[in-house]
Amino acid sequence: MEFLRVKKSGEAFSGPEELLRGIETRYGVRLTVHDLYGKLRRPDGGPLLPGRHLHPHECCFRGRYQLPFWNARCVEECFRKTEELLDRAPVPHWKTCWKHLTELVVPVCRKGSRQLTLFAGVFRPSGFDPDSLPEHFPDWFRSRYAELPEADEKRITELEELLRVVGNGLLEECEARPPVPVSDRRLLLILEFIRRHAHEPVSLKELGAELSLSPSRARHLVRELCGRSFLELLEEERMLRAKALLLGTDRKLADVSESVGYPNEYYFNRVFARHYGISPGRFRKNDGNDSYSKCKLTDD
Repeated sequence: MEFLRVKKSGEAFSGPEELLRGIETRYGVRLTVHDLYGKLRRPDGGPLLPGRHLHPHECCFRGRYQLPFWNARCVEECFRKTEELLDRAPVPHWKTCWKHLTELVVPVCRKGSRQLTLFAGVFRPSGFDPDSLPEHFPDWFRSRYAELPEADEKRITELEELLRVVGNGLLEECEARPPVPVSDRRLLLILEFIRRHAHEPVSLKELGAELSLSPSRARHLVRELCGRSFLELLEEERMLRAKALLLGTDRKLADVSESVGYPNEYYFNRVFARHYGISPGRFRKNDGNDSYSKCKLTDD
């Protein structure tokens, strides 16, 4: 596959952003990535793909900054409704939104659990006349919409398997990458387990089962190899994911909280404030969320 720079065992492929841009160039699409659990992060907790959570075509983003209803409708339809649909049926499909824009939607699952959603687009629905757009759409939208190609579903559907492979590769890279060089295989397994399952209600019981150890023995092994408790390691991973989601998306705090393993938003706020010395809301405001979530990508 020409978009992946294949390396030998354990080595990373070339930069994720370069990878996605290569696919975009080859297929004439723009790609959007919904990272449901904050797994696509850099080691410091920064988002791995800043700005990729937003649909980048002008027909998608421009209205977010000009029309008060635009952003709310996009969030409701392209995030909430799409993800709810995928909860019921996690299979690739074509989606046409309220702006009459069509995209290929590809869920990426691991062991039956959906982790990412990738979007490839945007297009005009086949046979749709741009003159049929509702009158309330502004002139700039009509002009850019008329330039969009019609969806060639047969050709773009070739992307389904490619995007699944790429999504799984991104997850594997982030989950398997230890924060420091690791020579002890048991330590590597512990760290990988936490990175794979931090958004879930996991405990030493599940870790012990993974290592074929009792919960008590697993607890001692974690302390022996890591110098910290299982709960401390779990909290560290969750906080790094929360940081990535706060800086890299404009999702509500309640959504971020649940996505990183804290169904109780107030408890999440307390843990985050204890960990970073600042509330998640203020952290997002102070640490430049605008540079990520309001990134205006041009359709070049």
